[in-house]
Amino acid sequence: MKKNIEVVLLGDSIIARGDWNKLLEKEHLLNLGIDGDTTKGVLERIDLIKNIEPKTIVLMIGVNDLCLSIPLDEVFENYKKILKILQESNANILVNGIFITQMPAVNKKVLKLNSMIEEYCKKNSLKFLDLNESFENEKKLLKENLTTDGLHLGQAAYKAWAYKLNSLI
Repeated sequence: MKKNIEVVLLGDSIIARGDWNKLLEKEHLLNLGIDGDTTKGVLERIDLIKNIEPKTIVLMIGVNDLCLSIPLDEVFENYKKILKILQESNANILVNGIFITQMPAVNKKVLKLNSMIEEYCKKNSLKFLDLNESFENEKKLLKENLTTDGLHLGQAAYKAWAYKLNSLI
């Protein structure tokens, strides 16, 4: 594995579909996002990161778990396992809150899980980034101009997210 990677982005399609080299203006970056991935999937491939030794790890995972109706407690336990493993590295870890969607039932779970993750991050001195307040409309749904299909992000959302990430990396 490459040892000169500065930033690893880890997660599902929300990570996978971003043009991160361009968005973050970094050459030594590795996108480990996989369409349809879950917290269990990340746990199964997390050893890849140990071999890379990145300076920064950006994590965004969980919406697929929620869409598949995996119990919140199970998703949160997986999340804690992921974060404990990532903390073993010397990397700067940026935990992103799961983005809301245009599906109210999913959003209820997203907000609950984000609250659990944020509390865990505070207790464990991890950076937690939640952009939902700026991404939601008056109905508390993902703004239409920020999504391609009600779940995935459009370019405007990626640009706003990258701007925020750049200030934290």
